[in-house]
Amino acid sequence: MIPLSFRFRFALLAGLVSTALLLVSGAVLWRLTRDFALDRLDREIRNLGQANLERVVGPSHWARLENAFGFVAGEERAPGYVIWARGADRAVYRSVAWPAGLDPERFSTFESGVAAMDAPPPPRRDRPISRENPALPLRVPRFFTVEVEGRAWRIGLMGNPYVTLALGADLAEFEAGLTRLRRAFTATLAGALLLVVGGAWLLARSAFRPVERLTEAVEGITARGLDQRILPPVDDPEFRRLAAGFNAMLDRLERSFHQATRFSADASHELKTPLSLLQGTLEHTIEATPAGSPTQAACASMLEDVQRLKAIVQKLLILSLADAGRLSLHRVRLALKPLLRNVVEDLRAQAPDITVKFEVEADAWVLADADLLEQTFQNLAANALKYNRPGGRIELAVKTTEDRVLVEVGNTGAGIPAADQVHIFKRFYRGAKARADRGAGAGLGLALAREIVRGHEGELLLCESVADWTVFRVSLPLAGN
Repeated sequence: MIPLSFRFRFALLAGLVSTALLLVSGAVLWRLTRDFALDRLDREIRNLGQANLERVVGPSHWARLENAFGFVAGEERAPGYVIWARGADRAVYRSVAWPAGLDPERFSTFESGVAAMDAPPPPRRDRPISRENPALPLRVPRFFTVEVEGRAWRIGLMGNPYVTLALGADLAEFEAGLTRLRRAFTATLAGALLLVVGGAWLLARSAFRPVERLTEAVEGITARGLDQRILPPVDDPEFRRLAAGFNAMLDRLERSFHQATRFSADASHELKTPLSLLQGTLEHTIEATPAGSPTQAACASMLEDVQRLKAIVQKLLILSLADAGRLSLHRVRLALKPLLRNVVEDLRAQAPDITVKFEVEADAWVLADADLLEQTFQNLAANALKYNRPGGRIELAVKTTEDRVLVEVGNTGAGIPAADQVHIFKRFYRGAKARADRGAGAGLGLALAREIVRGHEGELLLCESVADWTVFRVSLPLAGN
């Protein structure tokens, strides 16, 4: 699974939170809008009904009212309102369009909220409402929605002491209006969501732009450029503090690095002279003492240790120069085949029982320091010989690509354990087998070889290490004609 960047996760989280808030707000707003529209319809039903209940009317009044509804709606449209009215004499008026499946007697279950009241003497029907002829008291209206024969109706139940009136409104047009409104609302919400997501991404980019600048500056700082510093942002106090912390850390790192480099270089340089003197003294003592004497044997053993120390000191000196960026390379156009043939001849001379195979696809030329590059291949060959099995083999192969030359050094023998493979190029690191062997070296050979190869703009890698085969590969740029 590909890990997601922190900026993407930040934008995703901001977008999800904003989207959730927008959706919840939209749902609440839609519910309020629908309730408001339904309440408005209820008020319209109540006003239409109660306006016809303020005085006593006869059955013909409801017919005229229905005709008025039809005139307003138009004959070509379905009836918007239907009427069901029951007078004090139990006479019922019902619109022709009243749903056949809706039994008006069901309304008795709703009449508990509009219970009959003591009826006053009926006023005159056609007399205007006045102090002498007051409006009739009205019952509290009740509203409910029913669905009959595939159509929804909003019914308002109201009345006065003499008449119970059920006024129904067809909800088809109401729902159609809500559908249009919902589409517009959904389109607006979708646009808002796109704006929110885009805004979250732009916010994330804007918020992490100083981090990107800091990252680019930090990536440009190498061991050879520890004197570089990060320019703190002017308009970001938080990142200005971060940049100041980075610069302070770089100050400490630069001082420590230069101190360590100077110590390594100075120690290596200062140790060369006394070790050379000690080596000369031991060689003179060996020549002056009787052959096979205990003194000669002891001096010979010490001489081996001194030579080993001199090799370590020389490697440390080269590594310290590489760390400081002062490794001097005398690079010339060099043919690899003769150089590698010398390495192969040394191997055959040191281990006659080891089969050494040397393959060259084509002559390869590189720009290199002959002495340091040969030391690199000598180190690899020495390791291939040291960790080989009796009667094993070593293979050196030279291959070329369009712009690179590849030199592979392979050997039989116990492979490098997987736990050691990631550490073998570290300085002074030795595997369990090497630590058990006193003469196995100081763990600087591969580290030195990699630094030399990198100084030649190349790379040294461990290609494979299985049960009985290990291969190292050196990649170098080809030299032009």
